[in-house]
Amino acid sequence: MWNLLVVEDETIVRVGLKYMMDWEKCGIRWKSEASNGEDALRAMETEDIHIVMTDIRMPGMDGLELAKRIRERYPEVQIVFLSSYDEFAYAKEALKLGAVDYLHKPTMDEDEIEQTLRKAVERLESAQTGKRNDAEADRNEYYLSLLDKYTFPQRRQDDGLNNELFQSGFRIVVFRKRDDAVQADGDSAELRFMSILYLIQEYVAKDWGGVVFHRGFREVIWIAPARAKSGEADSANPAEHGKYLEQLRQKVLELLHVALIYSSSPVYERISELPEAYMEALLHLPQHEQSDNLIVRKTKEFVDKHLFEDITLAKAAAAVHVSPGYLSRIFLKEIGENFSDYVIRNKLEYARKQLRETNRKIYEIAAEIGYTNPHYFSKLFKERLGKTPLEYRNQ
Repeated sequence: MWNLLVVEDETIVRVGLKYMMDWEKCGIRWKSEASNGEDALRAMETEDIHIVMTDIRMPGMDGLELAKRIRERYPEVQIVFLSSYDEFAYAKEALKLGAVDYLHKPTMDEDEIEQTLRKAVERLESAQTGKRNDAEADRNEYYLSLLDKYTFPQRRQDDGLNNELFQSGFRIVVFRKRDDAVQADGDSAELRFMSILYLIQEYVAKDWGGVVFHRGFREVIWIAPARAKSGEADSANPAEHGKYLEQLRQKVLELLHVALIYSSSPVYERISELPEAYMEALLHLPQHEQSDNLIVRKTKEFVDKHLFEDITLAKAAAAVHVSPGYLSRIFLKEIGENFSDYVIRNKLEYARKQLRETNRKIYEIAAEIGYTNPHYFSKLFKERLGKTPLEYRNQ
């Protein structure tokens, strides 16, 4: 709830306004009242006020002067002006002070007040989100500075890396999304990455602790205590830690359908060795070609070779000499995507390229990649890519 202070010298107007509408429906609590500017400033010193609704014309300090004082002391507070004087000069001055809106008392109604308050709440929420994002960005930059000996700070912040969890040392674990996993475009790619980051943060916080942050929305980095929170000696064993990382990888795959690769450094004892530990983890990070199961690699080669045909799981399984059920399971584990979805994605990617780079007819492109029914192809294209082939070509 956002707290509201109403400043109005006429008691009857304050009372009428208080019971005029359901304030909490707008996410607002009627917190305090004042009859003049001086009382309003005193109320703001003792109450946590987010929105001030004030009359412009009042004895002593008027609403405009009050707004100037509020701007100086409480710049994030949102201000709404009330006035019986429908004069452009007042409205102009109010807007110069950054007011949310200017309401005319004789004509304002519940809908107009609600609309104005929702605008004020949007501003407050936007500012709150911006502050939170700025704090997260600063925190992220700080931890990144610990990974390079040239930027390692001479005086560290209270970063949580000296607590008892790190008494036995630490590891650095680096996670990246596989290059051949399903890719997203624009904002959706960044949002998907942040989902991975938050899931890893929550997962390790329960069992292990440590610090999780990211580099350029490309890799997730975990400074992990050498032992789990339980303190059991076997948790420091590289094999046990490896099992834990594989469980985490499977959890990301299960919940977000994203396939990760990862690498962990050996245990280091001093926080000043973070740059060495990070470099060690990077050097052992597998490339996706190396981490591919041989069967999956051969299956992908089969798909590429027969992309213009009717490719089925059974045909691919026969080509690589395994059962369809086994191929389906291993393909999903390695790629994070069902075999049929992988085939469709590759066919549509080829179609996108043809639509973008050639003037070929849509039904010709569809037929080339095995879709003899152009209507079905258009429907599938829109379901997967959000636009029909014609819309995509004309954008």
